[in-house]
Amino acid sequence: MDRDQLAETLRDLRADRGVSLAHVAEATEISRSFLSLLEQGRSDVTISRLVRLAEFYDVEMSDLLAGSRSEPTRNIRLLRASAENLVRFEEEGVEMYDLSAGVRWAMVTAVSVFEPAASVLISDLQEREAMFFALSGRFEISLEGESPIEIGKGEGASLRSARAYRVRNVGRREARLLSVGMHPQPH
Repeated sequence: MDRDQLAETLRDLRADRGVSLAHVAEATEISRSFLSLLEQGRSDVTISRLVRLAEFYDVEMSDLLAGSRSEPTRNIRLLRASAENLVRFEEEGVEMYDLSAGVRWAMVTAVSVFEPAASVLISDLQEREAMFFALSGRFEISLEGESPIEIGKGEGASLRSARAYRVRNVGRREARLLSVGMHPQPH
């Protein structure tokens, strides 16, 4: 993840919308001081915080990470896990390949590599559908207020909710997960 690019994008989005750091902090439940560090390129960000910022600014997470990208000229896209669409979330122990590559369609796809015991909390609280498929390892998927489920290599799960959920590698080795999220409508 390019901290400087993220910082510039966040500053531009906030300026374009004419909102203060205090307003963004209140709306996203992310501290003003942390937001300031992000806008200065002096801090890493977790997936959960990045999702909340994307929801607040009504952009895709990939727009925050790579700046604005144009719509593809074709209606079919090649999806590839490559260095240019790799995002590292050191604090959570997860690397994510954004297969959507910034395209603003209703479907958002990613392959994530989880270190042992690594987990991601998604708490954006916008109703959406998501599908997960374990490419390797074992994962626990827990939706707030429901019993968690486990999936292993070759198994998948889907959810539809506006509640927070967590995905966790429950194995002792690195594990890979394919995820597909559906927004209610294309952005």
